[in-house]
Amino acid sequence: MALVHVHGIGNRGAEDERRAALRDSWFRLALLPAAGCRSPEAPILNPRWGALLSPPAWNWASLRVDGVESLGDDGSVVDDSVAEMVDGVVAAAPDVAEGRVLVTAAWTSLLWAVELLAASVEARSAEERDATVAFCARAVAYWAWKTGDGRRGDGVGFFAWLGEVEADVDFLDRLGEELDAWQSKLEDSSGQRDVPDEWERFGGMPVPRPARAAVRRINAALAKTVAGGVMAVSRRFTPKGALLFADVAGYLAGRGSVERPGPVVELVGKALDCAAGAARAYGDPLVVVAHSMGGNIVHDVLSFHRPDVRIDLLVTVGAQVGLFEELKLFAASDPAVPSPQVAKVPVLPNVTRWINVVDVRDPLAFAAGPVFAGAEDLVFDSGSLLPHGAYLTSPDFHRRLARRVAEGVRS
Repeated sequence: MALVHVHGIGNRGAEDERRAALRDSWFRLALLPAAGCRSPEAPILNPRWGALLSPPAWNWASLRVDGVESLGDDGSVVDDSVAEMVDGVVAAAPDVAEGRVLVTAAWTSLLWAVELLAASVEARSAEERDATVAFCARAVAYWAWKTGDGRRGDGVGFFAWLGEVEADVDFLDRLGEELDAWQSKLEDSSGQRDVPDEWERFGGMPVPRPARAAVRRINAALAKTVAGGVMAVSRRFTPKGALLFADVAGYLAGRGSVERPGPVVELVGKALDCAAGAARAYGDPLVVVAHSMGGNIVHDVLSFHRPDVRIDLLVTVGAQVGLFEELKLFAASDPAVPSPQVAKVPVLPNVTRWINVVDVRDPLAFAAGPVFAGAEDLVFDSGSLLPHGAYLTSPDFHRRLARRVAEGVRS
């Protein structure tokens, strides 16, 4: 197995390290087996390019204007991503009670509740993290099997047992019981199955500790949401939001040339070289997953700086590669394309397959297929209020992507 994940803007510290570990567990469980990787011990590389760019000289003093919320760290154990997801539950059910956030979400959609749980996990060890990922993956497989990927129904009207659950802690226990019953029924059934084998192998398992801890974080976010008002996304820029400009401008200004690549290009290039070596050693494909601005960086590297690196599968999610090419921002961009003779940018010869995933609600995600030959655009609806960061924490995203990768290219 060999995979490189290239992050987008605004990733700097420990929070991204925690997210990276959880994301890697999902890659090992779903995408890599679907792509044909067989070696579980080969590294997944996460080149952290954000810290290579210049920090703000006045420590974000330009953000401090009258009427803006405090920009300092309030020491809260609830990060903004969890609070933003809870915002959506409050918007759908303003009378949601403390201790019932997951239950309230599940009444509308069981998948929504599992997605919220998965995005709120913090694990102490790799074993806890992998167990929680497997638990959430099993829950999504259960939801997909029962509902036909949501086509037959969802929520309390479809899963009657939800009406018997009083609190979030009870929801987890009951969900575990329902998963065990479903697993037993599958094992006893002799009929045709449409659940992929990789989603059936988990067997019975207790509710992992990080899942129970996530319930506390989710309900702590309820108080933060109520205090700050629903849809806190309407606030002015925070430092992380301002990095949208800082990281894009910093990368473009310092990407360098083929002879003298900039620090970000050099870092990503080294990660690709390391992963390519591991892929050759294990006889596995080389997979690259790039989120948001990471997709633009990877395209720059593969099309201009390092066309010698061959990628078997490139997955861009929430990326702006199509937009950047329309604006001719890549080092390899050709102003003469499109033309009557060349309708699209030719497919990269060093990329065997390129999947570009766009959430229909994500304002920062752009199609690639109309601009690049060979790009497969796939639409994914996370249902999130702030979908740009929701792709790689979503169990349903990983399930659907793995299935599509395993199916191969569709004509």
